Amino acid sequence: MNLQNAVVEGLVAVLVIGWIMFRQTQWQALDLTRLWRGPIILGVVGGLQMKSVLAGGGIGVLAVALLALSGVLAVGVGLVMGLLSQVRSTAQGLEARTGWAGTLLWFVLLAVRIGVDVVARASGAAVVTSVGAILVVVALNRAGRALVLARRAERALVGAAH
Repeated sequence: MNLQNAVVEGLVAVLVIGWIMFRQTQWQALDLTRLWRGPIILGVVGGLQMKSVLAGGGIGVLAVALLALSGVLAVGVGLVMGLLSQVRSTAQGLEARTGWAGTLLWFVLLAVRIGVDVVARASGAAVVTSVGAILVVVALNRAGRALVLARRAERALVGAAH
């Protein structure tokens, strides 16, 4: 990967994460179909991008371990974000926001991700440093959050019906 591609890919990742961080501080309609759209789209795009990186060569044990570590951490942080999210009922339905505590968790996830990238670059595990891997990590994080918010929304709707 040349420097120009690395800068562009890094910029895309920063923009996606920055947009998500901003949006999660705002109240958003808690629509169960929309809740899963982002994680699915990011996961598919990331998976396709990773597939193109893998076409150039295999994947080693260290790369698999680093990807698994990133994935588990992303899901875990997403679950915590879902638990920290505020949910409220309005005339239009349920709304949710993760708020600033969730934004701080993004920085934890990013710090670990940077550490993983440093190890991956030093060991030649290019697939781990690809934009595809970053998008999959973000998708897993959003899926963890969506899972918790979906359950909370179901409970809120059942509670409101009684």
